[in-house]
Amino acid sequence: MEYDRMLATLFEEEDRAREMASKLMKVSQESREASSAERQSLVAFLKGPMERHMAYEERAVFPQLDRRGLGAEVQVALRHHAMIREDAEKLAAAKPGDDVSQLIFDVARRMLHHTNFEGDYIYPELTYEAWRDLMKETAG
Repeated sequence: MEYDRMLATLFEEEDRAREMASKLMKVSQESREASSAERQSLVAFLKGPMERHMAYEERAVFPQLDRRGLGAEVQVALRHHAMIREDAEKLAAAKPGDDVSQLIFDVARRMLHHTNFEGDYIYPELTYEAWRDLMKETAG
């Protein structure tokens, strides 16, 4: 079913961000050079797939969640999105040779915190059927 696939994709994107964040936090703590080598790919991820995911949530998912009584949680998630975007801009503005290991750690930690927040406080609030209904509403 199309809605099941949409729902699975939404959750898979969260899982990928969580996995990437965990890996980047470790890399940024182990080696400045290894961390710097990840900068371009992290910026590409933040400005590509992560931005599309956040924009979709803001445009389609969050208004539906707000209507279902999750306004406070949506506001927290929106603040997380704004901070991730700020971090992405800082990272993109870094010059070659800059030590970006702390910034990479910070943005990775923020992504991990955000995906865990959604997984712990937003996603469990709706049943599977409610999520499917939400996907139907966002596709329409």
